[in-house]
Amino acid sequence: MISILEKKVRNFGLLSLAVLFTIACHQQNKNKVSPAELMKSREIRKVSEAEILKKGGEIGHEILELVQAISATNLMKDSALCEISEWRDLDSLESAYQVEIQKVNVEFPTNSELDLQLLSAYQYNLENNLDPTPSVQKLDAQSVLYAYPIDASSNIYKYCLDSVQRKQAEMWSIKIPIKEIINRL
Repeated sequence: MISILEKKVRNFGLLSLAVLFTIACHQQNKNKVSPAELMKSREIRKVSEAEILKKGGEIGHEILELVQAISATNLMKDSALCEISEWRDLDSLESAYQVEIQKVNVEFPTNSELDLQLLSAYQYNLENNLDPTPSVQKLDAQSVLYAYPIDASSNIYKYCLDSVQRKQAEMWSIKIPIKEIINRL
């Protein structure tokens, strides 16, 4: 038979294990999201293409405003840094929003058919002095394209384009992953 002392030692050991387990679990759960937040992030919801495009347009516009602010710091009359690949802030912006930002023209090597169609439309607007308007379109199953023409009021137009280039349409192309759009809905 087990003596009373052995029972107390065994009970103390079991109690100690239970306390250690509780403390370990508590420490592990401290840095986790609440169950309500976790459920909301994993919630399955039906989102229409119109909602995706609308939110994509809002995000694209927000990014475009930041791109224009970045261009203002990189493109000044006396010292224009016209090569956008050298704009360090643009990389940070792409990382923060998980997007791809490009300045596109007809000579851009990887133009898609959609890019060429938009450039053609923006070319018509440029030749007829029409106001610039954004375009938001589903690019493929994973991304949305937000495009905006580089117009005569922009610093790029003023400081980086020569007289021949000013007659050719150029645009900002912002590719936004649909996953990022849905996360912001």
